[in-house]
Amino acid sequence: MATATKLRTREDVLQVARAATKSYVSTAVTIQINDAWCKGCTICVEFCPKDVLVMNRLDKVEVKSLEACTKCMRCEQLCPDFAIVVFGEPGKSKS
Repeated sequence: MATATKLRTREDVLQVARAATKSYVSTAVTIQINDAWCKGCTICVEFCPKDVLVMNRLDKVEVKSLEACTKCMRCEQLCPDFAIVVFGEPGKSKS
């Protein structure tokens, strides 16, 4: 009988989360997406006003056009699984 790996400490959980996180970085914004937490619900894709996000063939979200991101934070705020984090001042465009 197979047994599941148990996460025993906070650091174990953080290590798993880091391993599943992809970062998309530009001078104006950074978007981090945790594939382990994303359930593929498409809420973030549907509500992005600039079509920055798309669903890939594995039904996980990924960034299509980072430069179009206005940092409105809708994807981060609406994600029911907290799988998306947007870094950068909301509403500020690069100078």
